[in-house]
Amino acid sequence: MAALATPAQLAAFLQQPLAADDASAILMLDIASGMVRDFMQLTLDPVINDVVLIDPLAGYVALLPETPVTSVSLLETFDGTVWTTVDPATYTVSKRLGMISANPNTGFHWPSAPESWRVTYSHGFAVMPMSIVGAVLGAAARAYSSPAGIDLERIGGYQVKYGMEADGFSSIERKGLARYMNPRIA
Repeated sequence: MAALATPAQLAAFLQQPLAADDASAILMLDIASGMVRDFMQLTLDPVINDVVLIDPLAGYVALLPETPVTSVSLLETFDGTVWTTVDPATYTVSKRLGMISANPNTGFHWPSAPESWRVTYSHGFAVMPMSIVGAVLGAAARAYSSPAGIDLERIGGYQVKYGMEADGFSSIERKGLARYMNPRIA
């Protein structure tokens, strides 16, 4: 998966020149991008026609694993024998929450067995929100500037101050990421 920010953006963030092929900068951006994806529990990059098997809740609601949902192109249900294409008029999709809800009184039988719904959908950001890019740049810049994670070190009286938060993000970065978090884990 590609980094969520570029070496040019990191150079601007650090206010210092960096070569586009700076191996350390590329590595730090890759690591920071992975940290953001792990923290948010989302892929974030655009994915077209992802196919997932999902477990319906109470037989009429299903939660997609990735948000934001950009489209649902196909919903199929399994009755134990055959997959059946579901008419889009019989369900609604919350793109922000990644939730598919069966419309009541449509006459359609919604199975409730585990993995009895198969969804083909697209998700992710076509343009990465700047607060996500900012969190990646912040984490990458701290690691690039101080690879050991040390902000302060004194020899006389020995003192060390580590700059990273426990999860690698500052409080303002966590706040910026919160807006885009998977709503089921936030």
